[in-house]
Amino acid sequence: MRKFTLLSFIALSILGFSCSTKTTKQIPVLDLKDLIVDTLYLEKDNMTKDVGSNFNYIKRDGEEYLITSIQHRFMEYSYPEGKLIRDQFYEEEGPDGIGSYLPVIFTDDTSVWFISYQELIQADQKGKVLARYDLPAEPTDRLAVNYNTMAGTKAMNINGKIVIPDVPFVLKEPLLDYENWLLKFDPKDSSIDYVKFKYPSKYLEFLDDPTFATYQNGYNKTDDLHLISFPADDSLLVISPNSQKWVYAGVSDHMEFLVGRTEQKGEYTAFLPNGNTSKFSWIDYDPTAQVYLREAIIRVDSETNRDQGKKPLTKLVILDKDFEKIAEVVLPFLTRGFSTPDGYYLYIGYPHSEDEVAFARLDFSKIKTSN
Repeated sequence: MRKFTLLSFIALSILGFSCSTKTTKQIPVLDLKDLIVDTLYLEKDNMTKDVGSNFNYIKRDGEEYLITSIQHRFMEYSYPEGKLIRDQFYEEEGPDGIGSYLPVIFTDDTSVWFISYQELIQADQKGKVLARYDLPAEPTDRLAVNYNTMAGTKAMNINGKIVIPDVPFVLKEPLLDYENWLLKFDPKDSSIDYVKFKYPSKYLEFLDDPTFATYQNGYNKTDDLHLISFPADDSLLVISPNSQKWVYAGVSDHMEFLVGRTEQKGEYTAFLPNGNTSKFSWIDYDPTAQVYLREAIIRVDSETNRDQGKKPLTKLVILDKDFEKIAEVVLPFLTRGFSTPDGYYLYIGYPHSEDEVAFARLDFSKIKTSN
């Protein structure tokens, strides 16, 4: 018996040594410049403050274009030359009026879509309104709807159904049981459906804070997957037609989620978020490289670390098509991007002049992982 025990101990020791010396997958941390292979420049006049980064690539009659809409404008660029070839303005009032306040604006291949209060407006790309639709009023369990893409969420046309995010300004406890956050509106018959999900129960800790109320959404058209990024979760919620799952999409850095405070000012309550909090931001899918992209903002308390000269850190988390993390990329500033058949373009600002905005094309095949 003693001999067996000794041999067993030796065998287990060897097994334990083998397991401890087995290498684990190393996730590279890269600088953005490590992935840049080209730069796209889009021209801009002095009257345009910003063209944003919400571009759609389209091909029409053998020609390639990038299109976008900003408030009351539709803009079309030649691709890859970056020349502005159409700058269409829309009226606020009249038969083709779209209103003054536009919380939701997006383009598809043929139309520009606006929401003015609770009216969905479809216009052509030459300034004419084609149709108007009334969107659902506030459900009793929602308190008040807030159709909004100004917070960074995305509206989109998916096979003829218009998907519109409803974003709470702040979370209230009853909203943790609500699930109709992404409206699916069918213009053909005005029928409605929803992409359903709930905020995780942990968000009971983040009530009355606008930072933690805003989810971000993306979409993988090939696999019909909706992607939901919550600000205080290192995992993504992936919603397929028949199921939901969570996948890890965090960073190696420590992220501290700091709740803000409220302040009563007469009859009104002021919501004051903590500017030093970490948070996860936008999520996107690049069908060309078949990778998922997620931005993480890793804040540093400026008071505590002033002497050390530390600055807020922003990273891009890269996941492969199977949701395995393959890299973290350090970003020089907050940014967003868009996909084309040539690759994914990320906004990098104005390196030359205010007359042209630059987007860096990234090559994700340059990411090398080790096992």
